[in-house]
Amino acid sequence: MTILEIIQAVSKNVGLDVPSLAVANTKREIVELIQFATETATEVARRADWSALRATATITGTGTNDNFALPAGFARLTMGSAVTTGGNPVRGGISQDEWLSLTSISGTPRYFRINGTSSISFYPYPALAATATVSYLSKNWASNGTAAWVNDADTPLVPDVLVTQGTIWRFKRKSGQDYSDYLAEFEATLADLAATDMRERLP
Repeated sequence: MTILEIIQAVSKNVGLDVPSLAVANTKREIVELIQFATETATEVARRADWSALRATATITGTGTNDNFALPAGFARLTMGSAVTTGGNPVRGGISQDEWLSLTSISGTPRYFRINGTSSISFYPYPALAATATVSYLSKNWASNGTAAWVNDADTPLVPDVLVTQGTIWRFKRKSGQDYSDYLAEFEATLADLAATDMRERLP
């Protein structure tokens, strides 16, 4: 579903006039629905490791002890062996004190450290032109490559049924209506679809 189709479906459900445009619509209720759809898509992207949001980045060594930039859309690492070099996993999860105790040397990386969401460091640091692969989840949940609706043809990379359900319960909450059943339906659907998405990626 496009964002226009999502907003039209939500409008029918909550008793609003069905709009012919969404993103550029200046009517207060539609502006609110777009905001609620944005909040929902952001939440859904955060709460599961959706296959549609999985991506990889190649880090190329410079021969110096650099902090290597992560992609602008980086949200978090995938589960499992998210960082590899030469097909072998690189270990993460060491503390800052442990990291600072390491002496800077060049070689095949055995450990990595994520610096916020902006860069990654290695120990030993990779030699010039040596590569490492980082598997991560993108925070950019829209088909336009961002985390925002740009035009009415944009579609979510997370399940559109969740964006629809999440927009409905948020609108009802804002309107002072009982939204408990709608929230429960959203949570149940999220759990089911996230589990299905995970099973489809298991060997």
